Parts: sequence; C-alpha cells; structure tokens
Amino acid sequence: MFPSKQKSIKSMFFVEGAKKVGKAISKFFLFNGIPFNAVDSGPCNQSMIDIIAEVGPGIKGPIGYQIGNAYLEEEVQELEVYINTLKAKWLVYGCTIMCDGWSSRTKKPIINFMVYCDKSMIYLSSVDITNMPKTADYIFSLMDKIVEEVGEENIVQVVTDNEASFKAVGMLLMEKRKHLFWSPCATHCIDLMLEDIGNLKRIKEILDQAKMITSFIYNSLKVVNLMKVFTKDRDLLRPGITRFATAFISLQSLIRYEGDLKMMCTTNQALW
Repeated sequence: MFPSKQKSIKSMFFVEGAKKVGKAISKFFLFNGIPFNAVDSGPCNQSMIDIIAEVGPGIKGPIGYQIGNAYLEEEVQELEVYINTLKAKWLVYGCTIMCDGWSSRTKKPIINFMVYCDKSMIYLSSVDITNMPKTADYIFSLMDKIVEEVGEENIVQVVTDNEASFKAVGMLLMEKRKHLFWSPCATHCIDLMLEDIGNLKRIKEILDQAKMITSFIYNSLKVVNLMKVFTKDRDLLRPGITRFATAFISLQSLIRYEGDLKMMCTTNQALW
C-alpha cells in the first residue's frame, strides 16, 4: 500500500517538473521567434535537457560569443571526426555518388553532390552552374572530378535524375570507368510517371476539377474554418515531394473526406 502511494507521489512530482521544463523552453522559443518544430529536429534537444539536469541547478548558460566561437569550433572538429569515420567505410562497403540539380531561392541553378554509404549520407559539395553550358560534357567534367575526389575504387554506382544530359553523363562515366554503374533516381522516375499520367486527358480533367474545389475552399478563410469543423481540423492540401505528387495527394484527400465535404456543402451553419 505504502509503495504504491510513494510511486504516485513521485509520478506527480515528475509530471509537475516536466511541465515546468516545458513552459521554460516554450517561453525561450516564443521570445526568440524560434520555429516550434526545432524541438523535433533531432536528438540534441533531449540531450541538452538531460545534461542540464545532470549538472544541476545554478549552472549559467553560454553567451552568444561562446556559441559562435569556442563551441562552434569544437562542433566542427567533432563533425570532422564523424565524417572521417564514415569515409573509412567507403573502401569496405563501397558507396553511391548522388547528384541532385535544383534552383536556389534566387533562381540560381545548383548541382549538389552527396555520398551514401552504409545507411549514412554526407554532403560533399555544390556547384553553381549559372551562365555555364549545361551540356553533357560539362556535367561529365564535374562528375568525373567528384569520382576522383571520392576515389574510383570506393564507388559502386552514380545516381542522377533522368534528364537527357544526365543520362548522357551516366553513359560517359560507365564508358570511362568500366566498373561503375549509372542508375536513374527512382523518385524522379515516379515523378515523371505522375507527370505523364496527369497529362492524360481524362486524368487531367479530374485533377483540374480537384484543383478548382481546393482553390474555392482555400481562397476563403470562412470556408476553410467550416471545412475543418467537418474534417476534424484536418487539411486537404498536404505538400508532396514534387508538384505532381502534391496534385495526386490532394486528390486522395478529396476522396478520403468526400462525405465530410458533402455534409459541409449542405450545412445550414452561419459561417457560410
């Protein structure tokens, strides 16, 4: 009887303590305008709480200068050690060079190069190809340098998207380096498939109708609020990895909440 009471008291204090910690951290986030999902970005948040609890009360936190100098340098050194441990696996397991072309917020065309090995991926480098010829020969010269940097003996395959120039680069690489394989990006393949499917006349008509419905709903805050009453605060629009994936995901949401949306359209609520 007594142990159960003692356990209950401990549990009560633990819950109260967690609430105090949560409120203090929330206040720090709100005061400094830090995005709320930063607490979900990795294990560092819980590790920070654990270490503070271990050190005990009265400890003073670091100032900005310390974070930006001494602690930053230490973090860089630790990261370099970690990256070197990953690089040591390249020769053992072999690795994959991953090439990703995209545009920055300022519309600059950039090619990123990453290395994947043993369930871990590291960023290698980026190249700004503004005003550069986006030909197979030019991209091949970039890719060939990356292969030399990583070490040809460490590489099993190279993965790029399916653009014509990247396909040609893959062929050139396999011709020059006989044991390397070029593989198209599976995500990009699926995206191109969705694009082709979405261009079919019947499918395009359906996607256009779905877009018309979602545009009508999300162009009015009152209609959005009314919709969330019937969908239990769930949104219809959810961003996908690509534009074409987003269109089909939105269509799936309309089908899932078809009954709720029909009830919304026949409701007599004053929000209309």
